[in-house]
Amino acid sequence: MARRRYWPEQFLYYDGEGIARHLEKMAARGWRLEKIGALTWRYGRAEPARVHYAVTYFPEASEYNPYPTDSQEEFYDYCREAGWDLVTEWDQMQIFSTERAHPIPIETDESARVRVIHKVMLRRFLPANLLLFVLLVIQLGIFITGILQDPAANLSNPAVLLITLALALTGLSVFLTLSGYLVWYLRARKTAETGERLADTERRFRALTVAVAALGLLAVLFAVLSIARTLASPWYVLLLTGEIVVFIALVAGVREYMRRRGVERKQNRNITLAVAVLLSLLMVNVIPKAVIGDQPAEPHIVDGTVLPLRLEELGIPEEEGLVSTWESRSSPLVVFRTGEQSGPYDSGLPWLRYEVSDVRLPMLLDLCLDGYLDQYDNRYGAITGLHFRPLNEPAWGADEVWQVWDGEGPRASYLACRGSRIVWLMADDFLTPEQTEVVSAKLFSGTI
Repeated sequence: MARRRYWPEQFLYYDGEGIARHLEKMAARGWRLEKIGALTWRYGRAEPARVHYAVTYFPEASEYNPYPTDSQEEFYDYCREAGWDLVTEWDQMQIFSTERAHPIPIETDESARVRVIHKVMLRRFLPANLLLFVLLVIQLGIFITGILQDPAANLSNPAVLLITLALALTGLSVFLTLSGYLVWYLRARKTAETGERLADTERRFRALTVAVAALGLLAVLFAVLSIARTLASPWYVLLLTGEIVVFIALVAGVREYMRRRGVERKQNRNITLAVAVLLSLLMVNVIPKAVIGDQPAEPHIVDGTVLPLRLEELGIPEEEGLVSTWESRSSPLVVFRTGEQSGPYDSGLPWLRYEVSDVRLPMLLDLCLDGYLDQYDNRYGAITGLHFRPLNEPAWGADEVWQVWDGEGPRASYLACRGSRIVWLMADDFLTPEQTEVVSAKLFSGTI
């Protein structure tokens, strides 16, 4: 039987009562807390026993302070005299235990206890989480803006959707954490005025926060797996995951080593920050290239017969030098396909490019269609004069058809919609009615 157990506990930092009750249950099952690490809590096997735990907060403590400070030693001596043994620390939190049946409480002034916790939270927890929340909202806004600029392509990309979902869930988790603390603080302060301690530390907030965070982590995992399928070297994802774990462990290890050696707080913080920056540069620039190298993604080159619509079917000879590419991806929202036949730039060879999008969710059809129609509503469109105009061409057999125009007249670029399918086609020359009928038959009527 294992003598130690490592577990990624999920407790709100201010939930001292919840942590103490959890540790008491673990001790009753024969597992006693030994240390709180960067990623997990370490438990040691012991005889099941009734053990009391107490969680205190020391505002002067810091993860960078030389261990132990004089004030902390004084406090620990007081606790030892009262029968409490120090188990471990977690930044400004200290966890004590005792096997006495009726231990003397470490803290008796509940109002002072609430003030101390609030001071600790204001010093680090709240600013860090507020900053994280703001950054998540900004990042989420960037992703949503990107999706709205090209809805059909992005809504069909599982990785984009999953990352957006992960950002939203993580942001919600941080918001719930901040809201939970605010509710707890107001309740705890009010209860402390009566001399009592708040028994229920907002367990509903904790359960909901952990559940939302877990869903966010799951979304990140699936996003990583989705991205791995598109990379030239899927091993890059495993490398990146390993780098993150090693990064956290090394930074925490350097900080703890210098703390144990008695390095002054400011110097410890600066050195730890320098190590973190150096490791970040290695992770981003050096290690991936050294292990994997520069491997650009292979283009999706296919045999021309794979394409649902080819130049040859439009009566245009497929000359030597033409390259055919085909890409397809789908999500529960949109199926997106891109086909192209073209030669080198300035080769003078005929070319054809088209996108076919099937919108699975009817409410997203107008959004995807507007994504195409609005693509020239920007500085580029204003300079070039490119814009869409409705096109009356029955040969398309579509519900609606548009053609791109510039200041000199129409271009060989078309947008058509029939039912839930959108077709965006560009060619080096205008389509004749006969060619348009072929396009309609191949891209609208056929199963792609």
